[in-house]
Order: sequence, then C-alpha cells, then structure tokens
Amino acid sequence: FPTYYPEYSSEKILTMDWMQGSHVSEYLSGPSQNSEMNQRLGQTLWDFYMFQIHRLRKVHADPHPGNFLIDIDYHLIVLDFGCVKALPDDFYSPYFELASFDPEENPERFEKILYQLEILRRDDNPEEVNYFTDLFGRLIKVLTLPFTRMEFDFGNEGFWNEINRLSETLSSDRQLRKMNGNRGSKHFIYINRTFFGLYSLLYDLKAKVRTESYQKFSTQSV
Repeated sequence: FPTYYPEYSSEKILTMDWMQGSHVSEYLSGPSQNSEMNQRLGQTLWDFYMFQIHRLRKVHADPHPGNFLIDIDYHLIVLDFGCVKALPDDFYSPYFELASFDPEENPERFEKILYQLEILRRDDNPEEVNYFTDLFGRLIKVLTLPFTRMEFDFGNEGFWNEINRLSETLSSDRQLRKMNGNRGSKHFIYINRTFFGLYSLLYDLKAKVRTESYQKFSTQSV
C-alpha cells in the first residue's frame, strides 16, 4: 500500500506515495504473466476484499484495473482510497444472510430482507413487488454464489456470462426504468458495484480462489 501523508491531504485531496508497477490490464497483455502468479494475485485480491468486508466492515469500493498495480516481484499494489465505504450492521447482516438460504424455500424472509435493503418499497404495487423480487433474487443468487463454495473458479464462462446478463439488465432494461428502478440503499449500490468490479478482475486473471482463506488474517495485524 502507498504511504498516506495527512499533512499534505485535505477533505478533497488525498496525497499518497507514487508506486511503480504495471496496471492489471498491462500485466495481462504482457509477456511477464503466468498462470501460477495469476492464481496468487487473484487469491490476494479476494483475501484483500473479504478481509475488508467481513473483518473491517469497510471496503475499497472502486475495484477497477486502474486502481491496482503489479510490481516486478509480482506484489499487488492497491491505489486510490478515495472511495472507501463503511458497512453498518443493519446492512451487512441481512445482505450476507442471503448467501445462506434459498429465497424460493423462504420467500417471506427473502421479501423482508428486500425491504430492509430498500429494494422493495411500501408504495410498490404487486407488479413491482414481483418484478423486483425476481430481478434481485437472481442478482443476489449470482453475486453470493462464491460464498457458498470452499473454492470458486472465477474463470468459469457460465458464471461470467450470467454476470454480464445481469449487468446489461440493470443498465438497460426498459421495464426497470419504467418501474422507477432507482432503489436500494446506498450500501447495497456500493457493495454490488464492488463485487462486479472484483469479479471482473478475478475473471481476467482466470483465478480459482479459496473463499475462506481471508479468515487466517487478524485485525490486530492492520
């Protein structure tokens, strides 16, 4: 991580060390990449994000390739901490509860969680309730799928195709816009953006990660 300089920073200016390395996209298109290092880098990315989310409850919410460098020793360098979001308990608990059960087997609890996450609203008509329940049921099922496995292959084309289909639906679906699709708590929006960005990086690396590896790290080492 680059060193932070508070004496040269302010409310709108973040001053940190200049770090030397190749952006992820440059690394992946260059001759220095190899499968073993890709796996190590992918595991590091996963552990970095899961540690933030599940241990610190704060997350670097801008995971695009320009915010990560790889140095000559294959260390992962994380840049730009200008978008860090806290995850309060009243968001974290219901969101990650969704990874532990099937909405089809517990529709009443699923609907209650959607209200907690502000996906459903009290002024929704029955058509809107059904539409958003189905759409975000599919979204959550895909985004939380890696948490249901001890090991997950982000290079799986089927998984990536489903991510792309959901992304296109959220960005261009006319019915979604017609139904006033601007909904969801600010935390929900940021955590989904974080997952989409992280999964994209892991797909590019064709990484197969151990999903519980982050648990070996302690907050006392931060």
